[in-house]
Amino acid sequence: MFKSFYQGLYRFLRWLSSGILALNVLVIIYSVFTRYVLNHSPIWSDELSRYAIVASVMLAMSCSYVEGRHMRVSYLEQTVSQTARRFIEFYQWLAIAGVALFFAYISFRYALSLSKFTSMGLSVSKSIPLMSLPVGFMTLFLMALLKGPFKKPLNREEVC
Repeated sequence: MFKSFYQGLYRFLRWLSSGILALNVLVIIYSVFTRYVLNHSPIWSDELSRYAIVASVMLAMSCSYVEGRHMRVSYLEQTVSQTARRFIEFYQWLAIAGVALFFAYISFRYALSLSKFTSMGLSVSKSIPLMSLPVGFMTLFLMALLKGPFKKPLNREEVC
């Protein structure tokens, strides 16, 4: 059950991130079409595409962590003993979980502090699109907790 929840959450995050990225591509194509063919570009398209790319990246970062595709230097892990390697893996896991939780808290407070302001193009509170930051960091924290410090990265074949 635990592993199926972990894999289901992973699949959902990949699907959602891909969907937001596809929406971003459609918005940009629409914006280019209206700008160069109709000679009039809606102001909301630039703002929506900017927020959509941020949301897509924030959700995809937890998937890249689970797959082991995040940027890191693994040379040190390969040259030390098994005990030292496990200590390094635990330290990396603890650092990622701690930093993700801290950034989730900070970005949540920041997004709430902008609730009085509205975006020019979308005419919604700036807190709404900026909530993608704490949501992304919380999904990274959750996926780091579910993965654990010593589990191997998931392959796409395992979860698809």
